[in-house]
Amino acid sequence: MRLYPLLLLPGLTACVGQLRDFVGPPSSIVSPQLIRYGLDMTQARCVGERLGETLRPKPLRLFTRAASSVRQGYYDPSRLTMRDLTWVATTMRNSEVSVALARANAACGVAVTVPRDPPPVVAVAAPAPRPATWLNLGAAPSGQSIAIDASTIEQEGALRSAWFRLTSPGAAAPSADTYLLHIDCGHRTINSKTRQRHDAAGAVTDTVDYPDNPLAVEGGTVMEIAFLSLCT
Repeated sequence: MRLYPLLLLPGLTACVGQLRDFVGPPSSIVSPQLIRYGLDMTQARCVGERLGETLRPKPLRLFTRAASSVRQGYYDPSRLTMRDLTWVATTMRNSEVSVALARANAACGVAVTVPRDPPPVVAVAAPAPRPATWLNLGAAPSGQSIAIDASTIEQEGALRSAWFRLTSPGAAAPSADTYLLHIDCGHRTINSKTRQRHDAAGAVTDTVDYPDNPLAVEGGTVMEIAFLSLCT
């Protein structure tokens, strides 16, 4: 019997966006956005797990896509908050999303001022760069610790990216270097794309771009902490 595998490609292509959301736990679909909107790691994991238990992957993915498109806070342009995310949820066509988010917040002890009115209408302007929002992710057995700039998190399917910085064991302050890491949750790899060096005032003094070199995530390292923070 002759097979025609090419006839399957259109259907398989249409499924790629669906299949990639099943990489890892459903909570990993939305957890990076919860961090962007101001939750710490414990809160993001708790709320993400409950949303993953309540919502099917498709509405969870659509909600995540809507949340990721917001680059500036509705109520406070300088930062994104859970009030903004709650408003995003209310704009979804699927009313289950806002209900699920409210229940998840309540179950995880996340206090949110629920917006009763639409965000104020302001003149449209190019959003100013938001200040860095550094969130400590924890330390490896070596004593080295890692932090993420939550304002820089980007995601598409199973891919994540953000800026990170390291603190050496026993150091009083983080390194002057920050790193743009691309994380593939499906393949469990991390690709270091760019290094920036900063002066005492935080200004960038040097930038180095690295060639593609995705490496497997090693257990017990700060890279594993970075991977787990965005992929679980």
